[in-house]
Amino acid sequence: MDAEKLKEIIRNGESSTVEFKEMLTDKLTLEKEIVAFLNLRGGKILIGVSDDKVIVGVDEKELKNIEERIMNKCRSVVKPEIIPIYETVFVNGRYVIVLEVRGIDKPYYVFKDDRKTYYIRVGTTEREATREELGRLFQASGMIHYEENPVYNSSFKDIAIDKVTEYFEKFRGIEFENLPEEEKLNILINSKILTKGDDKILCTVAGILLFGKEPTKFLSQSEIIFAYFKGKEISGELIDRKELNRTIVENIRNICEIIKLNGQHSSKIEGLERVEKEEIPERVIREAIANACIHRDYMIYGARIRVFMFDDRLEIRSPGVPPNTVTVESMKIGISVYRNPVIVKFINDYHLAEGMGRGIPMIIKEVNKISGKEPKIEILENETNLIIYFPERK
Repeated sequence: MDAEKLKEIIRNGESSTVEFKEMLTDKLTLEKEIVAFLNLRGGKILIGVSDDKVIVGVDEKELKNIEERIMNKCRSVVKPEIIPIYETVFVNGRYVIVLEVRGIDKPYYVFKDDRKTYYIRVGTTEREATREELGRLFQASGMIHYEENPVYNSSFKDIAIDKVTEYFEKFRGIEFENLPEEEKLNILINSKILTKGDDKILCTVAGILLFGKEPTKFLSQSEIIFAYFKGKEISGELIDRKELNRTIVENIRNICEIIKLNGQHSSKIEGLERVEKEEIPERVIREAIANACIHRDYMIYGARIRVFMFDDRLEIRSPGVPPNTVTVESMKIGISVYRNPVIVKFINDYHLAEGMGRGIPMIIKEVNKISGKEPKIEILENETNLIIYFPERK
């Protein structure tokens, strides 16, 4: 890193990915900052810069000693161990240490006194992860799948048996309705729609989301919000608003119909007739909504998928960020890691999604062809936003 680039980082101040440290002392628990950055999306720690952006520098005689101490922490205290990017930059007549850390083996933790402590970065500070936050870290790593968790206070009676029967007969070739009750339970447990609790059979999160009679009774975060604003800003006049609170399959189908009814159409003359044409194919909209439903983080309580429609675009905002190793660029070429593999399986069976990572590439190709503008994927703090642009009207 050159001096000018470092000065620019310092001018911009501390953030969720940048931390300033005036000096390294025995009391400075640098490993906390390192782990917190690793459990977010990485970051830079500048040693020799005060909180008020003053370059105080590091004594040249201490540089080698500090490097050894940091590397030892990254090998023996930070777990899984990492190899950080370490460099010294000479700026304004002083040395500043730039430590950059990134990792894909979440969750990371500090191992001291035979105790594991997990930290996360919140704004410009780090703190110990709560039970829910820790669960999301493990889910992001693929070590657990929240969708398989039991839904307490639920039972087999909370599953819409008619929807289950229709699914297994149509897609699995099983005459479910005529099976003995015990065999029905075994099939639903093996399919992860139900699970065994301590003393009774419970629904799983996936079971409620896919086949629940009233999904929002147990999982309020399963709801989808649709809003259509006149103009190009969220401050525009609200034309339509809907709350969808059925199963994932029903929500996907219903919201596609709502978007179609509110959608923009173009027309052209074919022969002697004027033909109305959807500007964005239903296949593209369905894939985008299905992707939001199957990849969202259902551990984020109270957060709902939000679909915002404007005159020039459609925004589909799904709670959660992509799992480990998945980036915007990798999504564009079809690389996918399933946060909710059970839900993915069922939605693919219903033919509501492309499967095998083909969804995003298909959306990009089709929208590019129609509007000439590539869809945009934004990874925000706790949300992933897919923006589909409508063609410009002539």
